[in-house]
Amino acid sequence: MLRLLLIFTLFFTACMEKHMILKESKPVAKELSIETISKITIPVREHGYNNFKTQVIKTKSELDNFIADVKKQTGWSKKENFLQSLLLKEINFNKYNILLYRITESSGSTVLAVDAPKGDERHIVVKIGRDKPNMGTTDMAYYTLAYKVIKTVNTITFDNGIKKDVIENSTIRTSTSNKDNVPKDCLEWFDGCNNCGRVGYGMPVCTEMACPSYKAFKCTKWK
Repeated sequence: MLRLLLIFTLFFTACMEKHMILKESKPVAKELSIETISKITIPVREHGYNNFKTQVIKTKSELDNFIADVKKQTGWSKKENFLQSLLLKEINFNKYNILLYRITESSGSTVLAVDAPKGDERHIVVKIGRDKPNMGTTDMAYYTLAYKVIKTVNTITFDNGIKKDVIENSTIRTSTSNKDNVPKDCLEWFDGCNNCGRVGYGMPVCTEMACPSYKAFKCTKWK
């Protein structure tokens, strides 16, 4: 009787563990606050978008140059509407970038559905649904999505189910591995590619140069 009770107990425990495993679920990516990323409302479809490519505008000077180029371009139908929408809210470029993501479709009949950005404060994913009819028009269609993105975000990935476009928003290095490798008495340093420094009691902040290879670490200012 004792042996049967022991077998039943082991069997019941195993079933419970299996049941618990089946109940486990993966964490769901969360929607992000407007302080991290927010949509800039511009005309979604415009033939004039053919004049430029996907880009990240990081300074007021870059925005001014972009606007000057747009004003010279031809083939627009709603140019003033686009420019007014882009400039409707003043951007603090000390904190934010402007991301313009251009989409090209071979048919204007394709319907796009853009999800809200999800992820974390470093990596963001925007999923784009595409409903392409079997019989559609043959005209080229150009779409652009515009976002205000905080500079601490590293990448924004646009996923349409067929391919993923990874856009680099910032190369500021704030990883704990870099911080742990820097001596506590070092206030400013060269990390092998960029010049870095400590800002208050926050994480280290570095310049945004892209380097194909890294050189030796060097502390340039000691406490």
